[in-house]
Amino acid sequence: MNILRLIFQNLCRGPVSFRLPHKHECTSKEYRGLIVNDAERCVGCGLCAYVCPTAAIEVTRSGETYRWTYDPGKCTFCGRCLERCKPHTLSMESQLPPLYSTEGELIKVLDMVRKRPVRPAVAPASAAEKHEPAASTQAMPSTPPAACAEPAVE
Repeated sequence: MNILRLIFQNLCRGPVSFRLPHKHECTSKEYRGLIVNDAERCVGCGLCAYVCPTAAIEVTRSGETYRWTYDPGKCTFCGRCLERCKPHTLSMESQLPPLYSTEGELIKVLDMVRKRPVRPAVAPASAAEKHEPAASTQAMPSTPPAACAEPAVE
């Protein structure tokens, strides 16, 4: 086939791709989109920033306040931060991120007061449990003795 004929056919056919800014609306439920942080529940531990392979999440502390910064331009949407977040304050949107033309346009910054994680207090053993005789075939108790339990943090 003659190369000039092929070029002419392609020019006559017109565009076959989408023109920008075209946005697909169909995504699956498992789609990994932008990271969202629930600022009310976030404790500022910084584990999400620690495991982020591209440094898209940064946590900087200043006394009792901290700044959580997320740059979607650096994010690979791997989900490691979600897996590592102990209070489960991070989530991913199930829609495509908006189009942007300048670097840093989608950066999210949250300034928050650091909250201490609250551990539930250990319930005291009832009087009936203290006076029961220990049988040799009895299984190990599921809760540690009161002397070994961690104190509650206020």
